Amino acid sequence: MHQGWNCGDYFPDGITNGASWYSLSKGMQDFNYLHTNCFEITLELSCDKFPRQEELQREWLGNREALIQFLEQVHQGIKGMVLDENSNNLTGAVISVTGINHDVTSGEHGDYFRLLLPGTYSVTAKAPGYDPKTVTVTVGPAGPTVVDFQLKRSSSQVYPVQRAPGRGQGGRAKQPRTSRKKDPATKR
Repeated sequence: MHQGWNCGDYFPDGITNGASWYSLSKGMQDFNYLHTNCFEITLELSCDKFPRQEELQREWLGNREALIQFLEQVHQGIKGMVLDENSNNLTGAVISVTGINHDVTSGEHGDYFRLLLPGTYSVTAKAPGYDPKTVTVTVGPAGPTVVDFQLKRSSSQVYPVQRAPGRGQGGRAKQPRTSRKKDPATKR
């Protein structure tokens, strides 16, 4: 496929958009990309979907270096931690990159990772109850760029919930009595 023509199709530089080669809707790749921090791909290494066992060693040797180099690309982009002003981990913080319509969220321990090509980006971290923080980041061609965010509690004035009159600590509000007409047929 890297030579352009193979499998009866043309692949410029050995690459194709999978949807233009064959269409598949509602796959796990779409779901995981849109609804989780997971980025999945499918690698087509030959025209034969089910190569014979004796061909597997040749396929591995022919693709090993390319696959290893591809795996190493997972470190391309930014990674870091999202913390509050007391250095506590912020789970579920949203990390946005200006101009890219796909956010990622911080994990259970406040960690995040965002694949990005080399370049300069405006990156924002935000979490409910905290002021968002935006930084400019330059991603290089080597390993990940570490970008930690420390968010401060929102400076918006939050007013305490007012208790209804007659409510004490854990008490119930007194309900106003409604007048009922006595039904002579009903004994109390």
